[in-house]
Amino acid sequence: MFSNQNCELTVKDSGHLQLTYLDGDHLGIKDNLAKLLEKRKKIELNKVSWWGDRALEICIKEKYDF
Repeated sequence: MFSNQNCELTVKDSGHLQLTYLDGDHLGIKDNLAKLLEKRKKIELNKVSWWGDRALEICIKEKYDF
């Protein structure tokens, strides 16, 4: 999921980590993962203790589609 991917990792105002894929998601795999993580976040299961109880959120953009 992370190898050879064009992405950005940022910290949101909420303190959670946001992984933004910049090459889109033509197969829908990343979108499905983003939805799964969002469901887990709502029930408090998307936090990682060694990241300071931060959750991971996924965003998908088509930044390089000309």
